[in-house]
Amino acid sequence: MFQLDDLAQVAENLRVLGVYACHEILYGPHGGLEGLNVADEFFPLWELNLPENRESLERADFTAIQARRGPDWSVEPPIHWRRAAV
Repeated sequence: MFQLDDLAQVAENLRVLGVYACHEILYGPHGGLEGLNVADEFFPLWELNLPENRESLERADFTAIQARRGPDWSVEPPIHWRRAAV
């Protein structure tokens, strides 16, 4: 089971499993977004924490996580999350 409180360790564990992954922070208009870069695709922490992605994360199935993204998906968290954080 991956503990998402230390994404650098998660990336290291994924590399041991043969998955090209690294911990990254993307900086944008709303500050830094922490996440994983897996095979040159960024997966923000908020997305990895979604309940519907936990099983896929445990299987290191990032293709399944990516497939759940809607056509309006953005690296930024959903707007209702940003409003709640203010």
